[in-house]
Amino acid sequence: MKKSTGFTLIELIITMVILAIVTMAAIPSFSNMIQNNKRAADTNLLVSSINFARTEAIKRGANVTFSTDGGLESGWCVHLGDAAGDCDDQIRGFESSGNLTFTVKDDDDQDVDDLVFDRRGFLVPQTALTVTVIPEECVSGNPDRRIIRVSPVGRTEIDEDPCP
Repeated sequence: MKKSTGFTLIELIITMVILAIVTMAAIPSFSNMIQNNKRAADTNLLVSSINFARTEAIKRGANVTFSTDGGLESGWCVHLGDAAGDCDDQIRGFESSGNLTFTVKDDDDQDVDDLVFDRRGFLVPQTALTVTVIPEECVSGNPDRRIIRVSPVGRTEIDEDPCP
């Protein structure tokens, strides 16, 4: 009698069941990783845009503004001049992903629409600013909120913060 080689139907079914269980356990963590990467990419785009405005001010030797023109949710731009200008004469425009909420406040907890950098790369007026990035699916207690701090000399730093 010949000995057959290969898998039996039972072995194949058991393998498929085990594979399905492992896949079902991995999907939630994979989607969570995608959300975290998207949030990090959006935050990094915002920080790099602020740094771009500061660099352009130093390079051009003139005031350059990081302008929201209606809120960061709809995008932002970098343009020459002070806050009186708008995104019509922009150096560069940026689009928001649309699934984040942003707030920009100064040291006195007042809303700020524009960040103006002078020829030295310092904020005008020289007061620290805080940009808070909150994802729409922010679950209370999860460290999903990002706080971007812009110092009076234009340096940025990012911190994680729990959702309210």
